[in-house]
Amino acid sequence: MLNEKEREFIKDTYAFYSDDRIVIELNRIRHAVGNGEAVTIDMVRKARYKLGIKKGPQGRAEGGSLGDT
Repeated sequence: MLNEKEREFIKDTYAFYSDDRIVIELNRIRHAVGNGEAVTIDMVRKARYKLGIKKGPQGRAEGGSLGDT
């Protein structure tokens, strides 16, 4: 299960990171703080859907840009 900060990370990075990259970064952060539970791509996708963020056909977020927060 993703916590609020992790969902915020997804919201802040979806425009320029792929879901795979978000998974890698979240797992790296979790490992650094001693949380051994792995983040999966399904966890990231479900969180992104709940945030109302849709990916376009090329894997880039629709309507997102680097300046969006």
